[in-house]
Amino acid sequence: MKCPFCGQEMTLGYIQCRDGLFWTPKKQLVAALSCFGKNRIRLANSASNSFNTACAFHCDACRKVVIDYGVEYP
Repeated sequence: MKCPFCGQEMTLGYIQCRDGLFWTPKKQLVAALSCFGKNRIRLANSASNSFNTACAFHCDACRKVVIDYGVEYP
């Protein structure tokens, strides 16, 4: 994947968390309670193991991470 910010090639990797991986529009006082946040989006896309995993691309050049939730890569 090409970085949408600088055009360099990005490296595929993963964002992982034991207790759930969510995006919320506001910070939660306790991150572990993000699963209860209003308007949350579940980013984890792998239920095959005990960790929540979302595929993510990292750009070394501009230090950005793009998370592609809902899609599995090999």
